[in-house]
Amino acid sequence: MKKYDEIVEILKVPKIVIPFLNIIYTDDDLEILAAIKDATLTKSSIETLMGRNSQEILKSAYKDSVVDKVLSNGEIEYKASALTVRLDNLASFQRERWHQIQSEHRKKIADWLYKDYLDAKKNKSVKELVDCASKIVPLDVAIDFVKTEKKDIYVIPCDCKSIEEGCDFDKNVCMSMGSGLNTSSDRGHGKKLNTQEAVELLKHADKEGLIHSLEENAICNCCSCCCYPLRASKELGLKGKWPAVSYVINLDRESCIGCGICTGRCPQKVFEKQGKTIKIDISKCVGCGVCVSTCPKKALHLQQI
Repeated sequence: MKKYDEIVEILKVPKIVIPFLNIIYTDDDLEILAAIKDATLTKSSIETLMGRNSQEILKSAYKDSVVDKVLSNGEIEYKASALTVRLDNLASFQRERWHQIQSEHRKKIADWLYKDYLDAKKNKSVKELVDCASKIVPLDVAIDFVKTEKKDIYVIPCDCKSIEEGCDFDKNVCMSMGSGLNTSSDRGHGKKLNTQEAVELLKHADKEGLIHSLEENAICNCCSCCCYPLRASKELGLKGKWPAVSYVINLDRESCIGCGICTGRCPQKVFEKQGKTIKIDISKCVGCGVCVSTCPKKALHLQQI
């Protein structure tokens, strides 16, 4: 693994990832990263250092999140992508290569990625997290959002589910908005959706029982078992603040027949069936509304808070 020594230092690669660098990076990737190191360089500067034309390998490296683009004085320059960004891309868009790493080692890498994410959030103040909070919303609010969204919408795999592989929910359900530098669409990933297709995708995600979160330039449709923000929120004691919660469930007990469908639907375990009675723990509710659509007696509705 000697040829990876420089890259290990540049990208601060942890020991658990080092044995798999030959899967994560190609020889062309290594050559580009060795040329760039910790600098930000133009294409011509990279070609000078490499001693050859870099057009195609830079294009491939950008698509694979080996390098990021930087706009400097109207000119595109390149810098090395963080290892976490590359691994996210690998798990999301290069599944066959990701699965060349044995499952037990993928799990260790996934644990390291989550810890890195959690540590980054721990280093932010509560105000910083809350100010840029993603917002959990029910289906109708998410639909209204995509109907008024002016940017192009693309469907992409959910990176949390792709990395964690902790459930059988559909992975190809998240949405990216716009096509600026370093977005998945600019890198060449995702399928562009029209408004109706975006609405149908949201309905599909809701039917699966996935939680809709409005984020900056994205809608995440994720599960509570894999979702980084939902998991980190619990660990940091920020439930309800980050991601932001704007609704809470209400039960009309006169209409409720105690069928218990809501207990299976709720990703946050808000409901508990005790005989013919449904008990509710409001403190667990994040206002996602996935319970509402399957209630046969329409006994559940969301109340804005």
